[in-house]
Amino acid sequence: MQGPIADGSGTDGGRVQFEEFLAAELTALGRFAAVLTGDRQLAHDVLTDALMLASARWSRIADMEYPAAYVRRIVVTTFLTDRRRAARRRTEPTDDAGILDGACPDPVRRVDDRDEIHRLLQQLPARQRAAVVLRYYLGLDDSAIGAELGASVGAVRTLISRALAGLRTSAVVAGALAGER
Repeated sequence: MQGPIADGSGTDGGRVQFEEFLAAELTALGRFAAVLTGDRQLAHDVLTDALMLASARWSRIADMEYPAAYVRRIVVTTFLTDRRRAARRRTEPTDDAGILDGACPDPVRRVDDRDEIHRLLQQLPARQRAAVVLRYYLGLDDSAIGAELGASVGAVRTLISRALAGLRTSAVVAGALAGER
């Protein structure tokens, strides 16, 4: 994303107030968290926790060249940390999360495709899912993903490779099961 926050420019000679940052980036961060978690309520929880951390550290974050990238990394770290908590209360979405909007002539197929993507992503381990979302939803390269996840470029490639192999296997199995009906 390009804009006053993403490229590091803003008011006060480059220093952006937290409220300005939220006004410019909250929607994109919310969509990112929704794709990352696959669950609207969990995305809200993760984003809220991440923004609370960012708010407490804003004096340092505001001076950074790319504050949006840093806050996005906080979202990823919060998601990965929350996934490790065994006591995390799980809720299931009751309706379409409104993510992955795309041009599809048949609205029913569009919903089916979105549900299939959601189901497949949920089967991936958290770090693999984060790497895939960072690559294919945000379009980040290996080094940027590594920076977000705190991993080497080689580790990122391994995560994405294993994730895609798992997704292919799941899709083939799902296709075979659907053909048997």
